[in-house]
Amino acid sequence: MPSPSVQEITQRFFNITQEKISDITRNGKHKEAWSNSSCKRSDYQEELNILSPHYRPFVWGVGTAITLFATFRISKYTGSLRKSASGGYTFENLNRKRTKNDELSDLTSIPLDIFLSLTMGTSAALFLTDEIKLKEDLARIPLVPGRSLVAQEFCQDFVKEYKNVPSDVWNSRQAMENHSMQQIKNFVKNCEKRQSLIDIRMKQDMDPIDAEYIPRSDGELEELNDRQ
Repeated sequence: MPSPSVQEITQRFFNITQEKISDITRNGKHKEAWSNSSCKRSDYQEELNILSPHYRPFVWGVGTAITLFATFRISKYTGSLRKSASGGYTFENLNRKRTKNDELSDLTSIPLDIFLSLTMGTSAALFLTDEIKLKEDLARIPLVPGRSLVAQEFCQDFVKEYKNVPSDVWNSRQAMENHSMQQIKNFVKNCEKRQSLIDIRMKQDMDPIDAEYIPRSDGELEELNDRQ
């Protein structure tokens, strides 16, 4: 059986990411950890410091999509701006009676307006996103002090999928030259480092929930950051 290609492997991890994001948002775990009103927010502050700069392109993308959709829908009712007989300007559709065909046309155009708005919003978000820095920042999140929602939710599945891929694939030239593959590998290695520290703390009879919180002053965290 041939080894999976780099594209197939990255797609697997992309699918895992989509599923986990869907689970997190559906269960409200992101609000419990990251919301301004959450009493746990301070535990995840280091993680938020890394993620926050990457929110802005997403916000701009959503804003672009909403603005375009509103513009499309409003223009359907108002029509073009034209010069009136009195010398002023008015929207051509405001002064005429709408027919059933007009209303049907407006309804059937909604899916297209949604599609165009989402496409432009997504394009705006991707254009503004520093994809390389985003991947590198995500890869180092498992070693942040405090708690990490990303590590809690993604590490187990990523480590499992990583081990399903033959080691020679990860060490191949194609994988070494692929930035996504290298950052997935870095993320998994950092997940394993964090888990090894949690395991050590639990062996010291520490409560599992407390063991997942890693103080900034913990020398073991710095040791893990330096470990290859």
